[in-house]
Amino acid sequence: MVDVLMLAREHGPARLELAVRGALAAGAVDGRAVAVLARRAEQPARRTEPLADLDARLTADDRPQPDLADYDALIGGRS
Repeated sequence: MVDVLMLAREHGPARLELAVRGALAAGAVDGRAVAVLARRAEQPARRTEPLADLDARLTADDRPQPDLADYDALIGGRS
């Protein structure tokens, strides 16, 4: 509990409250989970660029599309 309160010095009370709420909503009761969420909120969102200039072997898609009708039937979707 003390480690969570110490995080307020580093991240501020508003961010810490959001991190605590997020951890509790996820079912985590460990202070480390709160720390991870508080630190993650500070980091800018990473944008990944699409892969380009791949080897031809990696871009070849000669497999047929899978048939998901059986899975749809399991979850109550259309068959």
